[in-house]
Amino acid sequence: MRLRRALRPPGAPEPATATLESACFAPHSALYFQPDGRVAACCTSAFAAGHVTGPERRTLQEIWDGAQLADQRAALERDDFDLGCQECAFNTTVGGRLTSLASHFDRFAAGAPHAFPKLIDFALSNRCNLQCVMCNGGLSSSIRAKREQLPPLPSAYDDQFFDELSVFLPHAERLHFKGGEPFLARENRRIWDQLIDQGLHPEVKITTNGTIFNERVEHYLTELRVHPIISVDGTTPEVLESIRVGVESTRFWSNVDRIQAVSAAVATSVTLSFCLVQSNWREVLPFLREAERRGVWTSILFVNQPDEHDVLRLPHDELVAIHRELAAAPVGFDHRPDLAQEWATVLGRFREQIERPVTLTIRAPEPRSTDAAAQAQVEVPSADPDAIRALLAAAHQVDPVELDTVNGQVTHVRAQPWSDWFAPGGWTGLRLDELEHRVAQHTGASIAISAVACDLSAVDRLAIEIDHPIDGRRTLWSHVLDTGGRPEGVVMVVPAPAP
Repeated sequence: MRLRRALRPPGAPEPATATLESACFAPHSALYFQPDGRVAACCTSAFAAGHVTGPERRTLQEIWDGAQLADQRAALERDDFDLGCQECAFNTTVGGRLTSLASHFDRFAAGAPHAFPKLIDFALSNRCNLQCVMCNGGLSSSIRAKREQLPPLPSAYDDQFFDELSVFLPHAERLHFKGGEPFLARENRRIWDQLIDQGLHPEVKITTNGTIFNERVEHYLTELRVHPIISVDGTTPEVLESIRVGVESTRFWSNVDRIQAVSAAVATSVTLSFCLVQSNWREVLPFLREAERRGVWTSILFVNQPDEHDVLRLPHDELVAIHRELAAAPVGFDHRPDLAQEWATVLGRFREQIERPVTLTIRAPEPRSTDAAAQAQVEVPSADPDAIRALLAAAHQVDPVELDTVNGQVTHVRAQPWSDWFAPGGWTGLRLDELEHRVAQHTGASIAISAVACDLSAVDRLAIEIDHPIDGRRTLWSHVLDTGGRPEGVVMVVPAPAP
């Protein structure tokens, strides 16, 4: 899976420095900022490179030069996708490298790792006026308030962040703004104004829901020469409005026309993006035809979560019927080979799932201890917390630490005396993917966490391996319980005996 950045012709001398090879150059070349202040290499990575807010705050330079990104770079250089990159490993396996986000970073291979990121991906705010069915409150303030009934997400980006960012912006070749809805976020406007004031001209992309067009939007589209990406998940009003809840179809398409007109005036490209879910597969071909009519680029993404919207999780017979209907449709696109290829890729993904069904599951690493209890596979016959607690306690001869979680965030901890050495009492308020840094902070331990993508029909396993400075390597087992599709869950952690 690795990209070989340069090949040495036969007989040519060895280069002065070794050619860097990596399965993905994202951590060598990019940063992604989330609404909660978490920083990663890219928007699909489950591995935290650092935080720009809270008690674990680090400067941007410390994050870019820090141990987390160094570890992730080293892992990918040896074809190891386990540090939060399992989704790209999955996509590469089932659809080929070009279907994975990893391939998008190949353009930055030369000179990697770079002194500063070449691509910066901003999702600085969850402010959004829509409640798309496949989205969540972390990326939509409307969903957070109305569907999840939670208080507003506090802003994570202060003056210090923007001061530090000013050092990075002149080195960036590409900036991508996402949301929420980017045109509603004052954090984005602050960066856009800075780019204009300083005369900086990176390639700028903004992914918008297309509901907002006014003089300010036109100003930024023009002055920054933005390449807009407009989310279009349906061509008929009933499908579009049922998925992108809050959209009014007529006004939406009018805004698309206006955005296209501005882009034509400044000679920038427009892309229409389509999130493929269970309810809109019949709209894929009409979507491509609309893109052909408008003369714009396209991007089709298979949504893989939540599970109930993942079209590839439909029963086998339904997938066969969908593929048969799509494959029988007259296509064309004689003058747009890119659209013909997009259509072929969609058909191929359905066919691949029919012939070799695969579900994205992020597996825990094998435990390093040879102890039978640590190696045991605990079969959980039910989703009852008491049953899970009893099974874990019997398997490991110790009561588990229990965490209550909501949307992957720890809300309450019931610790045990044996767990004092890694201080789980301080985990309240953390996301599960932040535990590694907290444990390392309290123990001085080197820690690796492999996260899981929860299957709603099963209890998945999570292994946390810690190089404890006193006890040596310890493996903690965790089971994530999904309670009937609701976001609440129970995480139970038990220790494996030290080797």
